[in-house]
Amino acid sequence: MCWWAFTGLTHILIEGPFVFTPDFFTKTNPNFFDEVWKEYSKGDSRYVARDTATVTVEGITAVLKGPASLLAVYAIASRKSYSHILQFAVCLGQLYGCIVYFTTAYLDGFNFWASPFYFWAYFIGANSSWIVIPLLIATRSWKKICAAVHQSEKVKTK
Repeated sequence: MCWWAFTGLTHILIEGPFVFTPDFFTKTNPNFFDEVWKEYSKGDSRYVARDTATVTVEGITAVLKGPASLLAVYAIASRKSYSHILQFAVCLGQLYGCIVYFTTAYLDGFNFWASPFYFWAYFIGANSSWIVIPLLIATRSWKKICAAVHQSEKVKTK
């Protein structure tokens, strides 16, 4: 549940302002989130350039995956039957977003950072948890869903 709360709030509260504030880099009175994105842009300058693929991935993330992640917190806490299906679906969305994010960087020349430190700390480090953790959760949810289907089939054949 901690991961889902963290990722949901990150998507909504941090990535949302990026998507809906196109002038974050040029504001005369920047807020905290504007400064966060200025700093992160040292690791990926596509954010300052408002690269359409990056804005699109972040928009989908903020509007769909953020709320779905918070719904996962509720589903887990209240033991809803759709909990693992929801977790699996959101994990696939997160993994797909990472694939698009890294693939577009590669296809565009893979040179968007100010220095190797920002590449490793921001571009790789800040994004790696959205690959590793969703892979682990998706695997767990897949196994739970398969076990439930298998159990259901055993009950039907008796």
